[in-house]
Amino acid sequence: MRIEKCWFCSSNIYQGHGTVYVRNDAKVFRFCRSKCRKFFERRVNPRRVKWTKIARKMANKELCNDTVLTFERRLNEPRIYDRGVVEKTLSTIPKILEIRKRREDFFIKDRILTGQEMTKESDLKYIERHANLLEEEISSEKHVAKTKKKEPQVN
Repeated sequence: MRIEKCWFCSSNIYQGHGTVYVRNDAKVFRFCRSKCRKFFERRVNPRRVKWTKIARKMANKELCNDTVLTFERRLNEPRIYDRGVVEKTLSTIPKILEIRKRREDFFIKDRILTGQEMTKESDLKYIERHANLLEEEISSEKHVAKTKKKEPQVN
């Protein structure tokens, strides 16, 4: 079974799903859903639509330029069947998936940590810029605490 890729969003298209658009020059475009086909017909650039895979890669939301991703590439030339090669390939697939999962997890974790560091830095800069407001608030709290201590207690 051959799993095709959507021309617009690069998601998987399984057998019996999606639509095929063939241009006059015999160029074939496959779409996973009508939404992708309509965007294509309106000549919308997939890089500008945030939910497509190419847009996510351009915004550094997904892992790209990794050696693990080369296994997913499609080869158009027919291969000669060799039982040994097929067995080796099938035995290495779980290892490849495990390595890919580890690298994607590390990439996501690294992205989250850098985002947290950036927000922390921006918060510290904001505090430095508006330090006078903090000083006023602290002094007013001290003043309120002093007035509460001075009130006489009634028995």
